[in-house]
Amino acid sequence: MKDIVLFGDPEKAARKKQLREFFNLLTIPLFLGFIYSSFYRVTMVALAGNPDIGGGSLNIMTGARHQGINIGLPFIVMILLVYIWARPAYMYVRKPDEALKAKIRARLGNIYRDAFLLLVISQGLALAVPVMLFGILPWQVWAASGVAFAGQAALLIAHIDAHLSKQKKLIVSLYSPEELSRLRPGFSIPIYIKISSLIIGFAIIPFALIYLLFLNRVPWDTFAGDFGLMLFLCGVLLLTGVSTVYNGIQVPLNGLIGKMRRVAGGEFVKTHIFFADEIAHLKAGFNEMVEGLREREELQDTFGKYLSIEIARELIKNKKVNLGGEDMEAAVMFCDIRNFTPLSEKMSASMLIGFLNDYFHFITPPITANNGVINKFIGDAVMAIYTPLLGSTDYAADAVRAAVAMRKGLEAFNASGKAPGRVDFGIGIHAGKLVAGNIGTAARLEYTFIGDTVNIASRLESKTKDFDTDILISGPALERARPKLSGLEFTPLGKASLKGKSETVEIYKLA
Repeated sequence: MKDIVLFGDPEKAARKKQLREFFNLLTIPLFLGFIYSSFYRVTMVALAGNPDIGGGSLNIMTGARHQGINIGLPFIVMILLVYIWARPAYMYVRKPDEALKAKIRARLGNIYRDAFLLLVISQGLALAVPVMLFGILPWQVWAASGVAFAGQAALLIAHIDAHLSKQKKLIVSLYSPEELSRLRPGFSIPIYIKISSLIIGFAIIPFALIYLLFLNRVPWDTFAGDFGLMLFLCGVLLLTGVSTVYNGIQVPLNGLIGKMRRVAGGEFVKTHIFFADEIAHLKAGFNEMVEGLREREELQDTFGKYLSIEIARELIKNKKVNLGGEDMEAAVMFCDIRNFTPLSEKMSASMLIGFLNDYFHFITPPITANNGVINKFIGDAVMAIYTPLLGSTDYAADAVRAAVAMRKGLEAFNASGKAPGRVDFGIGIHAGKLVAGNIGTAARLEYTFIGDTVNIASRLESKTKDFDTDILISGPALERARPKLSGLEFTPLGKASLKGKSETVEIYKLA
């Protein structure tokens, strides 16, 4: 066998291997023939009764005229119809073609519908031919055909499900990963009907026939062979049904539970959807949930670089943030690069953006490390907020600690060689009341902070040039921060007039 594969067409051998499970479905006519034959014969015997007490004439009369047609014809017709149904797969093995692949996918998507249609056609012909040849058939023939049809229908559900639940390789070869992650159109039978059909077809019907056989006192020798075959087939198909339940329901659910645990651990994995039943709908919902979680994670990761994601997190965590606007106590920090304009004129646009990104990479981590929230970047400037509402209990002290750490971050940036020359900055810190809320239109809102506290912090940052220092702190901010600080020296600079303010503000520089 290995020699054949080696000297033959490897791609053809691979396609045939992928479609092998598909070809296993073509054994259905054989099983249908056994089921129809045993159910039909046992039912006819049960309805005929005991010939020793006046029964049995029906069985003798109909046996020669109808039985061969009612059993043999459906088998022949089913083989022909299944061959036609499966022909695209045979052709695909010989020569791959996307059109043939589409036909195979359509066949699998509607396999239940097609199987029952083939069953109805074959059974219809099996009854129509005797009617045309012999006239009206006795009701017992119709009843026996109906019982056999019910057994075949139950077999189709069990047999098809048992094979489909194992055809993972085939489905993967027919669909792309994107297609396998979403629900596809197709006819499916509800799970409760699948289980009910197994019980009715291979438990209730056999017990009903046993009751009729003993009720009509049919001798054992009359039905022993067919009855034994029927019970054997029922046992096998009930076990097949258990396999169907396990492989088609239990295994997918176990896999889904495992993937849920992985998602809970932060791994956004999806599950493959092979069919269109309830399990498929459950998997589709799971995949939509995973995709939504991934999108939210990407959204948070992306926009958190531009917006204050800490505000969103605090809102979700304790619902304290009033997005409609509110007064709050806070410390505000402004940090701006000194002499940025002449510095930027020496750089191209791409160099300027790279320089600013490197600069912010060094000086902004202390802000969040000390419970601050970066509210916005304004060119080369950054505005940060420290407030108990967003996790900064010692908000003024946190702002001062952050400023000290930012000074060290700037030294590290200058030492890194990433700047075109020495870079200096100015920081202004003020504490007091401010207003926070959404500002903008219904189409575009920004959660921001406004008020005198913000303006004074901005003016203090501008004053650092006048006092030849890098960090200025207002008196109100230092008054709130000093009890929580140690080891830092502050030099009073007196009261200073700030642009746009009628009253002076007492300021200090951080040594």
